[in-house]
Parts: sequence; C-alpha cells; structure tokens
Amino acid sequence: MKRILFLIFAAFLSMAVNAHQVQTVKLPKPAQDKAHPTITAPRASFGTTNRADDPKLGDAVVTPPEGLVTDSYRLNAYIFDGSSWVVVDRALQIGIDGDDVYLQGFSVYLPDAWIKGTLNEDHTQVAFPVQYFGSLYGYDIYFYPASPVDDEYVSIDAVFNYDERSDVFVLDQEQVCYIFENAYPDHVGWYYMYDSEMNITPEANTVIVPEGLETEPYMLTGVYMGYYEDTEEWFEGDPLMGMAQVGIDGDDIYVQGLCSYLPKAWVKGHREGDGYVFDNGQYFGPFVWGGDVYPLYLMGCTPETNDAEPLTFILDEETGALVAQQWYGICADDIEVNWYDLLGNAVLTPMVDEPAVPAEPTVLYLEYYDDEDLGFVVLDVPVVDVDGKPLMIDLLGYQLFLDYGDGPEPYIFWADIYGFEEDETVIPYSFNDDMNILSGGQLVVVYYLGEGLKRIGVQSVYDGGGETNYSEIGWYDLTTTSVTDIIADDNRAIEYYDLMGRRVDASKLSRGIYVTSDGRKILVK
Repeated sequence: MKRILFLIFAAFLSMAVNAHQVQTVKLPKPAQDKAHPTITAPRASFGTTNRADDPKLGDAVVTPPEGLVTDSYRLNAYIFDGSSWVVVDRALQIGIDGDDVYLQGFSVYLPDAWIKGTLNEDHTQVAFPVQYFGSLYGYDIYFYPASPVDDEYVSIDAVFNYDERSDVFVLDQEQVCYIFENAYPDHVGWYYMYDSEMNITPEANTVIVPEGLETEPYMLTGVYMGYYEDTEEWFEGDPLMGMAQVGIDGDDIYVQGLCSYLPKAWVKGHREGDGYVFDNGQYFGPFVWGGDVYPLYLMGCTPETNDAEPLTFILDEETGALVAQQWYGICADDIEVNWYDLLGNAVLTPMVDEPAVPAEPTVLYLEYYDDEDLGFVVLDVPVVDVDGKPLMIDLLGYQLFLDYGDGPEPYIFWADIYGFEEDETVIPYSFNDDMNILSGGQLVVVYYLGEGLKRIGVQSVYDGGGETNYSEIGWYDLTTTSVTDIIADDNRAIEYYDLMGRRVDASKLSRGIYVTSDGRKILVK
C-alpha cells in the first residue's frame, strides 16, 4: 500500500466530521445561496453589512509599510463554499518587518487585500487576529479565525507555527481553528470557510525550469535500500516504480519525479561526458505532514559506504535510458546523507505511446459509515500492462463498479460532489484533490452506497497508441461480510510504517521517520 492506511482513514474521517459539523451547526449566513468570487452585483440577502449608503466604514484596511520586501508563497488548504470542499493552491505574498508579518492574497473576494500578524519573541509562531479585508460592492469582508465551542464559534487568533529554516507556516493544531472569509467582525456569517489543516510554503529556493522547456515522460525504476544497524548490513526493500518528466536545455537537464514525497519537485543536472551530474544539496521543497515540516534535499552517495557523492546518470545510447551510478537519498539536510528514503539502482527509461492492456487492479480495503452514508476504498492500480511493461501514467485511468446483485454498474463521480465540471466515471490515475480522491486511487471517497451491496470492483482504462483498452475488473466480495461490518480492529498489534506507508519490522528500524498504527510519530537517528 502506498500510503499509511490509518493516516488516510484519519484524514478522511476528519473531513467527514468537519463537513458534518458545518452542516449541522446553525450559524447565520450572509446569503441563502452560494457566494462565488465572480459575483458582479450586491445581493440584498447578504444581511446587514451593506454599507453602500454609508460612506464611513468602521474598519481600516491593513496597509503594509512603504518599501516592504515580499516573497512568493503558496497557500495549501481546503475551502468550503456552502456546498462542497475544494482544494486551495493559491499564490500569496508575505513580507516581514521586524515582528510584523504582512500577508496578501488570502481573501477570495479581495485578493489584493492584506492582513497583518505578529511574531512571538523567538519567532516560532505568528498570530493573525480578526481583521478587516475591505468591502466589495458595499459589503464588508473580514478575516475571521474561530474555534468551535459547544454549538457556536468563538473568535480566536489564527496561530501559525513558523519554521524559519524552511520558511514554512503551518496552522497550529493545539486548538481547532477554522478561518472564515466573513461578513461580520463579531460573529460568524461566512462567505467561505477554511478547514483547520493549512500550510503556507515558499516558492523560492527550489529548481525552476526554463519557460517553454519541452519535457518527455520517463519511467523511474529502482529499489528502496535499508540498513540493519545491529548487523551493519544493507538490504534491498520494496521496488520503486514511478513516473518522471525529463527536459533538456543545451547542456542542462531537468528531472521531475525523483522525490516520492514531492513528485512535482524538479532537480537540475549538467552534461559531463556521456552522462549528467546532479549537484548534491538541491532543495526538493518542504514536506508538510501532521503539522510538522520536513525540508527535503537531494543527496547522492556512494553505494554501501553512504558517503556523499554527486548523483550521476549515464546515458545508454541504445535504449535512451539514464542509469544512475550512485544511490541517492531524499534527505533531511543538504550537508550529510541523512536520509528518509534511500534509492538504489535508479533508472530513467523513456516511455513510448503504444497500445497496451493494463494489468488488473485491486480493491485493497473498504470502509463504510452507514450513519453518514459514505465511506472510502483503497485501491492498487498497477502502472504496468498485463505483460509487466510500464505504462504512461498520463494515459492511465480507473473506474469503480458496484454490484447489488443485478450485475455491475459504473460508479458515477457526481460533478457537484467531486468538483468536476460534469459527471465522470473514469478518473485519471494522477488526479488528486487531497480530499475525496488521492493519486493512483490510494483513497477514493464513495457516497450513497446504500443497502445490499454484493461487491465493489475497480477497472483500469488505458488510452495508449490511439486505442482504449480495459483491464479485467478486480472485485472485492462482500457476500460474506456486510459493508457496515467492515470496521478496523482497534485491538490489533501496533504496526510501524515509513512516511510512504511501507510497513517495516519494528525490531529493525533504520534511520528515518516512522509512524505507528496508533498515530504516534517516531524519529530514529
């Protein structure tokens, strides 16, 4: 399994609880229907905040100091617009002036508006209080962080933990905090609601590809390496297979996909003889998990000695493959090979667009909550064909089938629930909204299963070489176990996983970060 099942379950359950809470807590809203950022005229139903006839606004907008130097960041969050949760990946600007932090771009309606926060003494946290974004068409809009207490929300400061080294802001989890784009300064009446899982990451310091760079798809293969501290022996773990993009610009080469935690991160190499050399210490970016931030770096090393050595790929002129001459680590710093994952025998092989029949996928797990009438499945969708040959992930998709005893029917991913422009039955393999669907089918939330489900299946779909081919359907049989009986065993033995969800032997933990099936996090140095 590619992700830690209990973490997926926890994240899914959290989202389900949050959505349920928003629907059941009776709070005043400024509009009866959804408010969208494309609004072109004021709506009388917004409430009492219409100041179109009152030129004296009671709140002052935040104005940053003249000459403030800002940097580009990304807001990573979930937002609720009154009907569905949507993933946010939005550009921000942040500038720090002494202990003051100025942030622009948080508001959906007023993206040019600023908010102001204050750093604590040791600069490890910044607090943003309730404040005024401004007005639109005469209607007030506020930044309004709040925490649920009994059957109402109480305003609090939005406190972000600040990691100065990685320059990442993560919304603190000590107290549940939802941030509203709000109509009032003293009680909740929201246009938009942000979930409590939120982080802000910098765009700087990572490799940026040249504008217009042409890239080609490659398959990345290799093996995860492990080390037994007690016997001082290296061993080969799970095989690695993933997609990469490779682009060449003169003597420079750019590769995306070497970091499994941040698959969109790029690294840069330069031509030397028959190969390409990638300097050590390149910054993949920050990996944010569980409220903690892990800066990740590329570090090549000599096999078995673990001594730092730049990663070199040699070009195989016959096959076009790039073959690594060293191991490489996804590491915690840019100085030593202090790895979370260590990869050996890495090969980048160019992909060919040709017809293929995808291998049969599998439903690994099903969890269903009859009181909410929703649940989730965990899938294993192979990225190879029936002969074991790698497929181009961009051309691979999958679909679910439900069978209530009258034969299989495709599951419909409704547009209004999943956020698509129209209803879909086939989901692209790489589609990921970090909420209802995770890439590769690692989690797919399903709604309205109802009574009498006999089996649930998954089928791969491959559009290669101008043809569409289908796999066999992999079925999960429910005839001996009802859906509502599929509940995790809380008394099971504690298991240990690395950050990519691979189960490891608790007695043979090598260096790295691990999580346990009861939710604890362990760092082995």
